[in-house]
Amino acid sequence: MSEYLKTTDYVNSTELARDGLLITGKALLKDMRRLADSIEPSENEVSYEIKGIIGEKGWPGAIMKLSCTLPLICNRCNKPLDYKLDTEVVFRFAKNEQDADSIPVSLDEVEEVIVGGSKLNLMNWIEEEILLSIPMIPVHEGNCKWDKPKKSQIQEPDRPNPFAKLKELKGLRKQ
Repeated sequence: MSEYLKTTDYVNSTELARDGLLITGKALLKDMRRLADSIEPSENEVSYEIKGIIGEKGWPGAIMKLSCTLPLICNRCNKPLDYKLDTEVVFRFAKNEQDADSIPVSLDEVEEVIVGGSKLNLMNWIEEEILLSIPMIPVHEGNCKWDKPKKSQIQEPDRPNPFAKLKELKGLRKQ
């Protein structure tokens, strides 16, 4: 049996929150299809920990912790960039949109609401959080080793001067 999370692994969100269950494990980044468009091919893995909770006001939820290194490309120097992801996200579960709308919004609390049935696909849930954590414009911290070409290194293509023909035409006019 594989030690990694599979795309067919589900959790019951009601039981997770009610029983305060703790789910830990690893998943391979290459198994996350939507993530493949945002990262470089990799054998890296993500470690996850999901703890079911009942909030102060009785709302079922969970705390998800993710840790991994995402292989990205720097937008400044176009070279590989290992982005360290260590995040913790608090979730509230709602059965439907009406329940989600009744959850009070507090400026102190940063929570995400998951609307739907009690059956959650773990791989999709983790993948979604990784996608939301990727920087819009990944760049190396500090100064990149951006090799800006010097003018002497830039080779201009040999093109004829477009005004040379005009000079010839001007000479014909005097005749």
